[in-house]
Amino acid sequence: MQEFIVNQVVWAVAMPLGVAAVCMVIAWRPWKREARESIRGHWGGAPAIGFAYLIGHVAINKWPNLPPAQPTDFLFLIACAAIIIGLLESLRMPAAARWALRLLLCTSVSWFMLSKGFRTSQPGGVVAMWTAGQALSIFLVWTLLERLAQRRTGPSIPLALSLLIAVASVFFLKASSGKLAQLAGVLSAALGGVSLVTMIAPRISTARGMLAVIVPLYCGLLLYAWQYPQPWGTPIILAAAPLLLWMAEWRESVTSVMSRSLLAMLPALIALILLLWHALDQTTGESLY
Repeated sequence: MQEFIVNQVVWAVAMPLGVAAVCMVIAWRPWKREARESIRGHWGGAPAIGFAYLIGHVAINKWPNLPPAQPTDFLFLIACAAIIIGLLESLRMPAAARWALRLLLCTSVSWFMLSKGFRTSQPGGVVAMWTAGQALSIFLVWTLLERLAQRRTGPSIPLALSLLIAVASVFFLKASSGKLAQLAGVLSAALGGVSLVTMIAPRISTARGMLAVIVPLYCGLLLYAWQYPQPWGTPIILAAAPLLLWMAEWRESVTSVMSRSLLAMLPALIALILLLWHALDQTTGESLY
């Protein structure tokens, strides 16, 4: 048991955090003080989160099957594609190409995270509508968070998302599986590494790169978890939780990094409480018979 805990701390927390921090420092290049931090460091977000996740994924879930057989195998491939798209987004590419790549990645996440049973049992029109609806929802979350990241440099966005996904990891542990919880923990730790570097260099922007990896992977985990029994609406609450950060832009009282982070965690905590209440209610109901 002790060996298991040590392995989890090393591979699911320390390793992703360290890899992400190193990638951000390489992109930041603090030894070159003559250049602007926001120009040097912004491209590091995609490889920082992506490589940290891939290492954690292999440590927890082993190498994926090829061709992919499980949804977690697709998550590994999604992370690889997201790193490439994130690096491309950090360049000055045409807006039309950027939107097209985002839609392609969002549609891929939506399609591959649908359960095989749902795809084979439902009419083609229903599957297409469900896939399109999920893809547009992921695209909307991505776009709105991207706009916010362009306004807020430094640790504000990565720290808030790190704490949010940490709570979501507990949710996955209770609602679905320990493996999903571990993968979410890897994402949270990787964001923690990015947060540490951006605290030191607060002018580094996490827009155009980091979110290209975080949003597809986080939403992919949510769609996978949705296949397990849980209170209706809780995955939607978790998916929409990052958008609550926009409320801080409209309220002058929410200004500090920590207050923004707590604001993002609030919907996730509500979803977790609903899940625990639902489980308690079921247990109480079964004990009456």
